Amino acid sequence: MLKIFRFSQSKFLDKIVRQVYVSFQRTQISPEERLDISVIIPIRDGNETLKRCLSSLKASSLPPTEVIVVDDYSKEDCSEIVKSFGFKWMRMDKPREAENARNKGAESSTGDILVFTDCDMVIHPDALEKIHQHFCKDHYAAISGVCSPESQDRSMASRYKHLWMYYSYVNSPKDFDFWISSIGAVKRDIFFGLKGFGTIFQTKYGGGDLEFGRRLKLAGQKICLDTKIQGTHLKRFTLWSLLRNDYSRGKGWFRFAVRNRLLPYVLKKLRIANIYPAFIISVILSLIFFLSLLLLPFWNISLYLIVSSLLAYSMINYPLFRFFRKRGGTGFLLKAIPLSFVDHLVAGFGVIRGVLGCLGSFIIKPSAKIEIPADSQKEEVPSVELKN
Repeated sequence: MLKIFRFSQSKFLDKIVRQVYVSFQRTQISPEERLDISVIIPIRDGNETLKRCLSSLKASSLPPTEVIVVDDYSKEDCSEIVKSFGFKWMRMDKPREAENARNKGAESSTGDILVFTDCDMVIHPDALEKIHQHFCKDHYAAISGVCSPESQDRSMASRYKHLWMYYSYVNSPKDFDFWISSIGAVKRDIFFGLKGFGTIFQTKYGGGDLEFGRRLKLAGQKICLDTKIQGTHLKRFTLWSLLRNDYSRGKGWFRFAVRNRLLPYVLKKLRIANIYPAFIISVILSLIFFLSLLLLPFWNISLYLIVSSLLAYSMINYPLFRFFRKRGGTGFLLKAIPLSFVDHLVAGFGVIRGVLGCLGSFIIKPSAKIEIPADSQKEEVPSVELKN
């Protein structure tokens, strides 16, 4: 009993010490040092998760100066939900996609720091405080956080997707070459110096936040990826939606790389955003396996290619599989391995579709050049000086 008492006493004292330390840290932010934070959330028919998103911002250890919810012409009315939290609500005159809604919210904001997130994200209590600390201490123009590994939905597809997303960001460099708007922050003067989000990539090709991140890098600005800044993604995945999503990502990301002239960068680093080298190699190996399987009745060497591609795939994904086992257990791992292989294969089909689409555009219009908006050209990007 005495040991139990001492153990509980030590845990209680440890908790008190942590609370005092956190309180002390907060008192270090004087009114003169404090930067105002505006949180901007686009929404279209997302009332189901909006309450949890806004509740998480209310519970933040560093409350935002303002929260602006921009309704992108939803069928559902979310104004009462937003106003019940004391936050600002505005509505687009017609559906204009998320990047236009983010730009509209930014124009109405007053904060020194613009934090962008989605209506299906539950922001962790210390996320805004960590963002604030970065901008006060470090010379970063923008900060990207990550989706936490926890999944609210216990289906296999949702657990796999959220764990993989977290793993992909943990294995990305801290000095990030891209920027993610699911939980991302940027200095106000820099955001407007770069004229906000480019809307062409969002409405036609996808990846408006990635394109904005590229313009940040071309302007000589630094982007920090902090995996300790987290939010829980409430999106539910089924097997079909998971594979459809990654097929579209494979297709869209290839087009994004072509339109932003990033193919040399991708080939050199075998990386684009959170797509790490092992992922790209796994996509290639899964396609070799599939092609060899089709050729097996006609080509004897196909059997060797099948076996070697599977062995190479297992070896290169060993760190990922070990992560799956640590987080989900052996039972989850046994399901995740075949799902991972199919996921890589489908992403590969998406890349092939993207390649064919780009080749088709050249064949139909051989003289046509890939159009890149002026605000994404290197020579057009203004150099913005970071203010501390």
